[in-house]
Amino acid sequence: MATAEEYAEGTILEGIRKTLVYFNTVDEPVPEDEKSRHIRQRIDAFEPRLLTIEQAMEYIRQAEAVALGQRVCRALHPGSVCSESVFLDDLAIAMVRAGKAKNSDVEDARKSLEKSSGHPLIISKVSGKHQEICPSVPSECVFWRAEKKGMHCLKRKA
Repeated sequence: MATAEEYAEGTILEGIRKTLVYFNTVDEPVPEDEKSRHIRQRIDAFEPRLLTIEQAMEYIRQAEAVALGQRVCRALHPGSVCSESVFLDDLAIAMVRAGKAKNSDVEDARKSLEKSSGHPLIISKVSGKHQEICPSVPSECVFWRAEKKGMHCLKRKA
């Protein structure tokens, strides 16, 4: 399971990079092999869910800390669309301490997500709790790439 420290230190990127490289080398559907089972376990640990902006706002209003920062995976795609993720609770605190996010309030978080309308919102678990809301870029996102390869992982929040 990814931790807030792995996000703050940037070490989470290596696993994402390796997974994207793997997806680039296999056909769909992903073969049932040791590598794909390992990737499936890692992705499942994030419990990624698609959200509406209203559902995202529920998480934001309930959070003890909120921060805005560049999408973590954007470091792997420097020329991509710039959009901000919303970090919550322990992840927000860790990202602010690392200088990778700035503290935010509920209204600024909403404005940031609204600026990225058209990008599907995904919330994922970090350190065992849903703490990252990302306006995803499907062509770059590891979760969307998994979906495209037949490794269905994105759930809708009920």
